[in-house]
Amino acid sequence: MTASHAGKAPPLVLIHGVGLDRTMWDGVSHCLSGRLDCIAFDMPCHGEAGLPAGEVALATFADALGAVVDGLETAPVVVGFSMGAMVAQRFALDRPGALRGMVLMNAVFDRDGHQRAAILQRLAAVERDGPAGMAKSAIARWFTGDFRKGSPELVDAVRRRLLANDPAAYLAAYRVFATADGELAREAARIACPTLAMTAEHDINSTPAMSRALAEAIPDARALVLDGLAHGAPIEAPERVADAISGFVGGL
Repeated sequence: MTASHAGKAPPLVLIHGVGLDRTMWDGVSHCLSGRLDCIAFDMPCHGEAGLPAGEVALATFADALGAVVDGLETAPVVVGFSMGAMVAQRFALDRPGALRGMVLMNAVFDRDGHQRAAILQRLAAVERDGPAGMAKSAIARWFTGDFRKGSPELVDAVRRRLLANDPAAYLAAYRVFATADGELAREAARIACPTLAMTAEHDINSTPAMSRALAEAIPDARALVLDGLAHGAPIEAPERVADAISGFVGGL
């Protein structure tokens, strides 16, 4: 881990999405090399972190983020992707003043009845079939057709990562992802740090409308929609994502 020093840009703490791990940020971190210090870590239930003891709740993941933040010399900007955006919001609510800013990438916000039914159906598929029940449909939702055809090695790496998840850990994390947006929507107006709510034009579950509503709910926030991309924008277009993050941090 590295932390920025006084007078320099704040460090970035990067939080991956459900079923992924810290390596999803490799492309973005590479693009930001020389501009910003990036710290990516595996959330509980993912990668090398494993399934924690006891009940797994959104606070479990926020506490893990807190352990990273507390090890830094200065307040960071947190970039949370999908479920990671939920974790970032929970942390910002529980630890006001601990962050310099947040980028909430491809975040769900206040799912409506239809959206909630759809995510609960996917949760049921995970309960029944484990990670294998989600991998094929996730790849189809996350990446554009051109990217799937043109970068099969990157797509296959994501597929392998999804399938490698421990079923019990994946289910515990997915249950939080499927149900925790309601608590955050009720509290969003209390988030005090500058925020960028960014999603992709073709993200069908973390929609542009959600990011715009999230930016309206948080007092010091704005929305950005990346055209031509889907849910997996940080993997498919790391240069564009890195430029957007860098621009936001430069304005703090």
